[in-house]
Amino acid sequence: MTTDGDRAVIRAGRLIDGTGGEPRTDVAVVLDGAKVGRIEPWREELRRGATVHDFGVETVLPGLVDAHCHLSLLGAGLSYEEEEGASNEFMAVAAVHNAQVMLRSGVTTLRDNGARHGIMFAVREAMNRGLLVGPRMLIAGRPVTPTGGHFHWCGGAADGEEEIRRQVRRLVAEGADHIKIMASGGGTAGTNPGLPSYAVSELRSAVDAAHYYGRLTTAHCRATRAIANAVEAGLDCIEHAEFNEPADLIQHVAERPAYRPRWDDDVAKRLADSPLFASLTLPGSGYVAYSDLAAEREREGRLSPEKQAALDRGQATVEARADSVRRFLELGMLPKLVVSSDAGPFDIEFGKLYQGLEIAVMGGMSPMQALQACTRVAAEACGVLDRVGTLEPGKEADILVVEANPLEDVRNLRDVVAVFKAGQRVVG
Repeated sequence: MTTDGDRAVIRAGRLIDGTGGEPRTDVAVVLDGAKVGRIEPWREELRRGATVHDFGVETVLPGLVDAHCHLSLLGAGLSYEEEEGASNEFMAVAAVHNAQVMLRSGVTTLRDNGARHGIMFAVREAMNRGLLVGPRMLIAGRPVTPTGGHFHWCGGAADGEEEIRRQVRRLVAEGADHIKIMASGGGTAGTNPGLPSYAVSELRSAVDAAHYYGRLTTAHCRATRAIANAVEAGLDCIEHAEFNEPADLIQHVAERPAYRPRWDDDVAKRLADSPLFASLTLPGSGYVAYSDLAAEREREGRLSPEKQAALDRGQATVEARADSVRRFLELGMLPKLVVSSDAGPFDIEFGKLYQGLEIAVMGGMSPMQALQACTRVAAEACGVLDRVGTLEPGKEADILVVEANPLEDVRNLRDVVAVFKAGQRVVG
């Protein structure tokens, strides 16, 4: 226990603790070293013998949990094939930079869902040894994928049940916190987001091997059949949760799309009735261009016909993603819906998790529910709710302070005042 001589207190003008309870005003979060000791009404007497971080007019909430990102990629509009050309050394430096961007945005825990070779294991080791400051990292390492599958260039290709089990064992031995498996195609050239990558039995072999070693699993699912397979195989979580089907089995015909979206009520209900979490990467590729065009139209009053057409396409995409949230809510999936960023691929930027919350609110989540989707619910999906995700006595003192109330506008998460990780003020 700390003594009065080294006691630290955070005064909160408004406290959102992440549990879903009503916000409290003018309270004190008394730290016990790296953990939350107690939360009580603010009293001036608490200043005696303590270091006080006074945020009497700001909002204090749990550090954010981003359940899906790729720190070793740039988020700068590059294709996977362009990213692949970088050296491992460059990717490691990029990961260090991106981790710090995430921390400055209030993300104190993240799940890295795939990187080449052992890059992210090395970055995590450097952070754990105190060589750099960043969020606590849950690392998948190389995603398990079939030969030529999505992210195959990371080095995690495995075909058939025995190879998949061997790959899982190798990842666990190297220090993987969880296992990421590519259950469908994705943005990697030559793969189809409308088609599954693995059979149910293959997915189940990954689940069985991971669970044997106490690791959770999550699956990249952009195809409807991949979602159905993941549910049947007993995965713990799926990423993206997109309902795509193949538009043409000839994948390399440029003038015809290889896949098309079509919501499937039956598969969606099977997902909702299962224990799986769904990590919704809502902004996705193209959101940056959409938001830039929207800002330009607001600033200039009008756009060229070409830009207006691009904005209309972006608006349709955003509305479709919001509609998927609405459908999931109607199925009762709220307690298992996670909002994550997928930062790194294409133009998906780091440190802007609030963009996903904007779309979640458009889809019918309340701001409180959206906040929980990237704090308490995200921590539960990642298997770390016993440590982070809410501000409660005994949990890690991972804390975000913002200027204004995010319950009035989730975009207020942009205005970061301070960030604490394990009781230490690391930003602001």
